[in-house]
Amino acid sequence: MKLRFVFESAECVAELGEELAPETVKAILRSLPIEAVANRWGDEIYFETNVDCRVAENSREIVEIGDVAYWIPGKAICLFFGKTPISDDKIRPASAVNVVGKIIGDPRVLKKVKDGERVFVSLIK
Repeated sequence: MKLRFVFESAECVAELGEELAPETVKAILRSLPIEAVANRWGDEIYFETNVDCRVAENSREIVEIGDVAYWIPGKAICLFFGKTPISDDKIRPASAVNVVGKIIGDPRVLKKVKDGERVFVSLIK
């Protein structure tokens, strides 16, 4: 299952892994389509959603470039394409996130996205 993320200055596609976090993926799919405002935090983009999932599944404090995750405290989807302000030699989100998928192709295309850009998320059928 794939999601398309369209920003004003870039777009990407991600493959969802239902086996990674099944309840979180279901909650995201129920909330589609999503329209939100992107926030930058280093080389992470996150945006608040109406996704309602309070279950920590495959929750990680260290992620990889290209990971797509859900951050429970902020009800936010997160896209990682490099280090965050609290990263050392590993990429670290603000707190643990549920990893739900992976960006297909080069996630560094997201470096073009600026704070405050609109983002549209939809299912690719």
